[in-house]
Amino acid sequence: MTHLHPFEQVYEVDGQALTVKFDFGFHCFTDDKGNGKKLTFRGDTRYFCAERYHCSTQIIEYIHKRFFAGIVVPYYVENNQRYFCMDLHDYAIFFSISKPGGTVNVLKIRIISAYEVDEWGRGTLPKGKPHNVRYILEMRNAGKTV
Repeated sequence: MTHLHPFEQVYEVDGQALTVKFDFGFHCFTDDKGNGKKLTFRGDTRYFCAERYHCSTQIIEYIHKRFFAGIVVPYYVENNQRYFCMDLHDYAIFFSISKPGGTVNVLKIRIISAYEVDEWGRGTLPKGKPHNVRYILEMRNAGKTV
């Protein structure tokens, strides 16, 4: 699981260096289907999923090579926490963005889940107005929602 260790990336956004701290959630390598070993983390019980684990090995490469040039769709879930979905060549990444208190030009992105999307599953991805990642990062760094 060393590929899921937190790391930082610096991007130029609005003429400034913006540090983005990435970390990874439990859902990057588990699902609720019950086919693998049962795992519990922070009160969340799920099952190890070899397919999601395999997909998780690709996350870092996607972030380094395609994230900043990508497109995201903002959307809400039941608890009103803001999440985003990025669809990159049949690969969807679900993540949240927060601005740590008392920081300047720092954002935190938590990768909640990432997996390959079959053609038949594309219709289940969140709908909404797509935005460039650069724009989303600029707005969130300014403390604005999108």
